[in-house]
Amino acid sequence: MISSHQTASSLPPALHDTGNWLIFRKPRPKAELRLLCFHHAGGAALAYRSWTDRMPDFIDVCPVQLPGRGTRYGENAYTRVERLVPSLLRAIRPLLDRPVALFGHSMGAALAFATAQALERSQAQVLHLFASGRRPPLPEYRTQLHRMGDAELTAYLRQLGGTPEIVFQEEELKQAVFSLLRADLEMNDHFQASSPLLNVPITALGGDSDEHVPVEALEDWRRLTHSGFSRQLFNGGHFFVRDMETAVIQHVSSTLSASAACPS
Repeated sequence: MISSHQTASSLPPALHDTGNWLIFRKPRPKAELRLLCFHHAGGAALAYRSWTDRMPDFIDVCPVQLPGRGTRYGENAYTRVERLVPSLLRAIRPLLDRPVALFGHSMGAALAFATAQALERSQAQVLHLFASGRRPPLPEYRTQLHRMGDAELTAYLRQLGGTPEIVFQEEELKQAVFSLLRADLEMNDHFQASSPLLNVPITALGGDSDEHVPVEALEDWRRLTHSGFSRQLFNGGHFFVRDMETAVIQHVSSTLSASAACPS
């Protein structure tokens, strides 16, 4: 079983609660660990709504909602990870009475990594990082996607899949979505890992037909941890995490079950 909980000693002062950073969460007072889930660029915490019911009882699923979308539509979106993470840590500090694992898809993998680094520096107990559908934030994989014009961005999104066609047909909706998406992509484009994780294992997840994140890139996530590394492929393209949701949930939960059973 997981050992007694460590105290995070160097985080910003906590809020009284998690505010509007976490939605769709269904608290499980007896859960052994928290799973912070970070959505893709242009997405929202809604991507993990079903996970709160489908994960085993020992996992408290915490979908993170970034500013600029859904319930936080009126807030300005972040364009730099280093500005986002301190605010997020202040909000989630009440949850650090339990060990934490992190899951992030696409842009969310970068945010999950940055958050894991900050938590590890603060001596919080971080069990595992799941980096899904993203090349590692290393210099050779740096992108400039936020600089694409509307036509390029439209073609890119259609190739990725996952964006409803109505977004491209309704001009006002398209401009709203593209504005948020460019902010997310700017944040994603600029983030570079400063150093590897020390004690946090990484699992890199990918789709076997995702042309944007080849297997070789997934393997390079091993360079970002001094702890264990594994890679898992699923059937599908970039949004395999949605199309193969049951298999992904099973893999995450079984991995965390093994982590929870190992003394720390």
